[in-house]
Amino acid sequence: MKKIAIVVLFLSYFQQIKAQPIFSEKGYPEHFIAGTLIGGVTSYFVYKKTDNKLKAWVAGTLTATAVGFLKEALDPRLLSGVNNTTDALYTSLGGAVGASIVIPLKRRKRRKTPNITAAFN
Repeated sequence: MKKIAIVVLFLSYFQQIKAQPIFSEKGYPEHFIAGTLIGGVTSYFVYKKTDNKLKAWVAGTLTATAVGFLKEALDPRLLSGVNNTTDALYTSLGGAVGASIVIPLKRRKRRKTPNITAAFN
């Protein structure tokens, strides 16, 4: 592990390492994938908590949309980037697709709570 860190530091000293888009030049697939992950994870946890598919889907989609627009609002200030609304829309679309993970899930059956007072009568 130390050798890998030394090699990376050595190469970064001689070559300027920049964050480049992995998949595309414009970054749309990256935004779509990030939105899918955010929407999917959020909707899954909301569904486990509420057992309501519509609430879970809406929460997942809105969370991904909010994160996408927040990132684009902060991008020019913090990351020296450009404010691009299309990136935020791709994140929102990915969030809607990712939040759809709750649609095929089965509803869990509620356990009956035992009636403690009936046990003592």
